Amino acid sequence: GSLLRIPTCIPDDEMLFDRLRITNPVEVGRIWSRVMERVYSLGGIYTLNLHPERALSCKPALATLLSYAHNRPLPVWSTHLKDVAQWWKERSQFRFEISPEAPNRWRVEATCTARATLLARHLIVEDQPTSSWFDPDVCIQSHSCVVSAEQCPCIGLSPRTPLDVFDFLQEQGYPTMRCSQEEAYRYALYLDMPGGLGTMREEQIQRRSALVQRVEQLEMPFLHFGNWPDGNRAALAISGDIDSVTVQDFFLRIFEVTRYS
Repeated sequence: GSLLRIPTCIPDDEMLFDRLRITNPVEVGRIWSRVMERVYSLGGIYTLNLHPERALSCKPALATLLSYAHNRPLPVWSTHLKDVAQWWKERSQFRFEISPEAPNRWRVEATCTARATLLARHLIVEDQPTSSWFDPDVCIQSHSCVVSAEQCPCIGLSPRTPLDVFDFLQEQGYPTMRCSQEEAYRYALYLDMPGGLGTMREEQIQRRSALVQRVEQLEMPFLHFGNWPDGNRAALAISGDIDSVTVQDFFLRIFEVTRYS
């Protein structure tokens, strides 16, 4: 559909201050930086809910988090949620076209915008420069190239694997093709999932997570789009959480927090 689910991360300021009674700015900053470390390792997004009434008391911790994020080896995209939604809409249209050019050589054409991050692993990019990225991936500087690999650097899907698996893999930025079981050896990974991603919400989450983990742990030639634009490894967004119904409630919360802090 047209809605985008953006996960939020815990603990936020209210959990730390009110429930865990952790109010030391140094400790709060350390906790949030550890969350950022985990998100960075996964290439995800850190969405931090920050209550406006604690903006001043959280300022040192927030500065620590921002400093940590901005000093990672690869850049972290500090942005607004609306820009994340716009980017994911843009990214959903990206596609790879991979065709054999000679034995163990593949012509790669990426249909994408200039902001796309093209990544490759366990193969040789013959005619375009690459730059180091998050191991084992390297970043390809061009949207058109020839690569050398023993297998086609994409995922092969069996004819009986339903469309929901195909769509999910494409959404993740993974190149995917239909193929028969006899052709499975030609691909970096072959999937035969007649049950698809399941029907129950919990089952779908588990299968999607397991599928992404399996792909990300591949030690075969592979291409994919990075999650974030312009070579960013991860994303960071600060979102406000206003626990108020009226303007009077809002200012009352600020007064209460200031008074009892």
